[in-house]
Amino acid sequence: MKLFNNQEIAAHLDVSSASEAIRAAYLDLASGAAAIQPRARIGLGDVKFSAMSSMLGSARTAAIKMYTTIDGQFRFYIGLFSLIDGAFVAMFEGDAITGIRTAATTALAAQHLARAGSRSLGLFGSGLQARAHAEAFAERDGLREVLIHSHDGKSASALSDILRRQFDLDARVVEPEEAAGADIVVLATRASEPVIKGEWLRPGSFIASIGATRPEQREIDDASLSAASRIVVDWMQQTPYETGDLLRPPRALIESKPMVDLSSVIGANEYRNANAADIVIYKAVGIALQDAAVAWLAYTRLTS
Repeated sequence: MKLFNNQEIAAHLDVSSASEAIRAAYLDLASGAAAIQPRARIGLGDVKFSAMSSMLGSARTAAIKMYTTIDGQFRFYIGLFSLIDGAFVAMFEGDAITGIRTAATTALAAQHLARAGSRSLGLFGSGLQARAHAEAFAERDGLREVLIHSHDGKSASALSDILRRQFDLDARVVEPEEAAGADIVVLATRASEPVIKGEWLRPGSFIASIGATRPEQREIDDASLSAASRIVVDWMQQTPYETGDLLRPPRALIESKPMVDLSSVIGANEYRNANAADIVIYKAVGIALQDAAVAWLAYTRLTS
């Protein structure tokens, strides 16, 4: 059994390849060739332990993700098993995999759900996931502008500088109304109250909320949900039961909106019309299928 650290893993991963690995895993899920176990959490006082797992039929592998939450800080580990002989194949430090799999899945969702020709990215937040998403979308064809809003002005300015220097993008720190008016909007906060308002959204926009993953957290307001033509989630069996974005609004509002699994969108090879005027919301909490796909990708590269 091999143990790989975050530095080794990060050196062998990129967003584009991770997105394609996750696409293959979702296609497995759509065809019945993948299985997922929802996240389970236990706690003692302020210390929590969580675990979730997935099986990938095409790769003949299974992965379990385990992590602690202590003082709001996470430590991730992922174990990989062979579905041929049951062997415990590898153990990974999971921070690098977690960081890239979330952004890679959002970028994959945007390939299908954001309009072709989208030129602007509105980014709420400036932490690790905000930066990962900014860098993932920086490689999107046609993107020219990144509008950042964050309560941490220093890290937001630093992120805008990175995007200007490394990707030659028009990146700047703005008020929330301007960031929410972009073609693609990514919410990467851990807010307890909504950070966007429906009245700020542009017709035809794609809104990805990936930061509020707990029942007490919420990034999207009722008006934004009302404005959406549908809500796409990263997994129907987990996402609606974990996030305040789908638990705290009035039930009548949530039940009035078509809710679709990302695997269905990918399985149908669906793409958004370039002239679409409706608003689509993608809501993610992170699932084991994504971790398994990226862990398997890392393993094949690290051992080749």
